Amino acid sequence: MRNPRILAMLFLLLALATLPTQAQTYTFTNYPNGAAPLASPIADNDGNSATLGDGSVDEPNPSAGKGVMVRTKFGGQILGFDIDQSGTEGVFSEYVAEQGGKNLVATETFDQKTGKILKVVAKQNETENDYVTEGVFGNHLGLVLYQHVVKNQVENHFLTMNPLDANKFTGKWTPPVKQNYILWSISNTQGTNDVAVLELAEQGGAYAYLYTSNVAANTFGKPFPLNDPNLGPTPLLAYDTQTNQGVLVGSNGSPTTNPIVATVDLAKGKVREFTAQGVGTVNGLAVDSATGTACFTTEGGPFVPPLIEFYNLAKQTGFGVDLPSGSIGLDVEFDPIHKLFLAAAYDGTFSILVYDEKGNLKETIPGFNFPISPTLIALNPGQRQGYVFGNNFAQSLQSFTY
Repeated sequence: MRNPRILAMLFLLLALATLPTQAQTYTFTNYPNGAAPLASPIADNDGNSATLGDGSVDEPNPSAGKGVMVRTKFGGQILGFDIDQSGTEGVFSEYVAEQGGKNLVATETFDQKTGKILKVVAKQNETENDYVTEGVFGNHLGLVLYQHVVKNQVENHFLTMNPLDANKFTGKWTPPVKQNYILWSISNTQGTNDVAVLELAEQGGAYAYLYTSNVAANTFGKPFPLNDPNLGPTPLLAYDTQTNQGVLVGSNGSPTTNPIVATVDLAKGKVREFTAQGVGTVNGLAVDSATGTACFTTEGGPFVPPLIEFYNLAKQTGFGVDLPSGSIGLDVEFDPIHKLFLAAAYDGTFSILVYDEKGNLKETIPGFNFPISPTLIALNPGQRQGYVFGNNFAQSLQSFTY
């Protein structure tokens, strides 16, 4: 039994209209009824040196590039990974298919600098059970989902590694998952106590529940309902730690439908929404809590190209930038130290694109071979280092610097 958030993430490449040879930047306000954006080109974002709108010069970082490779201990496929943003270790889970529908499953930690496997935290052979790494949260806390099969029924247990470099399971996290719901997403939040948690109806539907949790303390805030089918069946989640708001972005995936951006006050449950100006599926989302800026990627459609979009959540205004070479944007992560958004992109080959909050493309790091889905970026901002899948079968991890 595989975690639905890992293996049910299907990515559909849409037929795109002919794109302009020079990237355009579109400036938006919250137009009613999906009105067309105003075009306002401000910069050449082709990855070469260029004078940007703020007068600075866009020069690729000469030291940026690929680094060490992490290979799974048992040669299996990785089910989730993350790295400690202010530490030295990372964690992933893997499985190897065996005969009779059984698997070898394991969770392992590794050294971020060398890529060396440090510890096999847990391992089971010839089993129907699973380990899935959910991520690193709070202050150095690793979280792993253990799916235990009992009489053909799956029991979900969330095991903590507090701290991650203890290299062992130390406790449990017990989220109050409602009947007929599944825990779909946990915000990628490190350095603060709380995360945002999203539950979705198991059989689909508009209703979702959102709440905060201190994973280390195993405590939970009040769950607030959210009922908006315009967010689509699987909206992306981020957490604004300054305003204590869950940030959701989603759509029905139509190449002519604008995504919806929703903020949910996780103390009072108040919901504010506005319509974004890209179209199509939303593939990545990250938030700078200090400035209240949300950044996400949209796949585009016949009349609007794939965009990376930047919005002020309080003002509900923002802009979108064409992705270079007609790329489709994938996962997005935020570096709070250097105030940069990093996006994975695919245009026949894979690359990492580094943007500032003004939408300027600061550098492009090419030459990756990660899978289209799922694409995950894990960052250690203090080291200007990140990790992605190392090949399109998700059997290794590749580090990079930016």
